[in-house]
Amino acid sequence: MGQALAHEQQGQDISWLVEAMMRMIRPIVRFSIGRVSCAALVNLVREVYVEEARNYLQQENPDRKVTRSALALLCGMDGRAIKAFEENPDRSYVPSDVCSEAAILEMWNKDEDFADSETGQPNELLIHGPHGTFQRLVSRAAGRAVTPQTALERLLESGNVELLDDGMKVRLVDTVYKPVKDSEKTAIEAGSLAINRLGKSVIHNTSRVAESDAPWLQQDRWSTRIPADRLEEVRKSVRAVLEKHILEVENCMEDEEKKPSESPECSVGVGWYYWESSPEQASS
Repeated sequence: MGQALAHEQQGQDISWLVEAMMRMIRPIVRFSIGRVSCAALVNLVREVYVEEARNYLQQENPDRKVTRSALALLCGMDGRAIKAFEENPDRSYVPSDVCSEAAILEMWNKDEDFADSETGQPNELLIHGPHGTFQRLVSRAAGRAVTPQTALERLLESGNVELLDDGMKVRLVDTVYKPVKDSEKTAIEAGSLAINRLGKSVIHNTSRVAESDAPWLQQDRWSTRIPADRLEEVRKSVRAVLEKHILEVENCMEDEEKKPSESPECSVGVGWYYWESSPEQASS
């Protein structure tokens, strides 16, 4: 009976942990959609997992060599996959690695099956057909699960292609697919740093080595009872409060800063953020 209860508790703990992990992962996945493919994101996670697992083992036993067997056990990955990451630690990604749209454009631009035999330039392609067509291009570059119409809509929207002959043919206009707009880069850079720093707080508070190691402040305040017609006023009020706090913290930091020539120095920071969701989005 006791063993059955222990197994039941274990199952509940795993379910709870998985649910918590899904909440952490969901914003990253939501951001990735339309920018990075699932396969590329999974590969990035695997790569970072091996790197962080190695750091974890080294911190646990600084005098012990980290073996591939220990990494395989901790990561739950095949040793050959770990070896591939270890042998190519500084791999650089190209657009075709991370999204299907870029892979389609790259194949169209470089594969002779879709080029003019005389000039070598990308051909204007019939949309449908078995050979040398946009349909064939999409199938080879993105897989058979992707229809030519789906790919065409995305590439028309991005301005990389245009239709000809009353929609019977398609022409390559721009070989460069941009999953990120230039206007988005500043917000993405700031957001990625904010997520990373919040993650450090969570990790510190859940894996302190000693009880004497004080927790870092990490709290939220929210309400589920704000009328929709008051959101604009709430945004303004909260922004005013946060801007006041930001100025106070900046002054606090400046009072404590050393001259650049003095050492050692630590990085210290505080983050603020505002969020809201509609009733339909409340669970996500």
